[in-house]
Amino acid sequence: MNSEKHTGNPSGDGLDDDTKRVNSAQELSEIPPKYAVSIVVRKGNKKGAEYSITNSRTVIGRGTGADIIIDDPTVSRIHAAIEFCKNKFILKDLGSTNGTFVDGTSIKQANLAHGVLFQIGGTVMEFALAERPGQSVYVIE
Repeated sequence: MNSEKHTGNPSGDGLDDDTKRVNSAQELSEIPPKYAVSIVVRKGNKKGAEYSITNSRTVIGRGTGADIIIDDPTVSRIHAAIEFCKNKFILKDLGSTNGTFVDGTSIKQANLAHGVLFQIGGTVMEFALAERPGQSVYVIE
């Protein structure tokens, strides 16, 4: 007799029913070494902090499951992600409670370019992209 516990997930992939899948079919690419990528906190608890982006998918949120943890109660545990796909950087909202905004407009997904400001919760960040690997993208004043 089989004593395996079933969670109700018919796919059998070990995930509970409430696990969110976000565009898992979209193919991510490795970030080319010629790019130096980061986000800089412009407004919020960690104003002036710079976080390097080195993976093809970087999750931003308040919880320990995020790659970049933002200590802001208005940020969801898993709030947004920056992905590199088809030679573009994309910002995606991951079903957050308070939304993700680019230029004051609520987005589900938006392309990122150097200097784009985006907001999650009460935290405003700037996307920084340069072709200078191994160096800081920004000089914090």
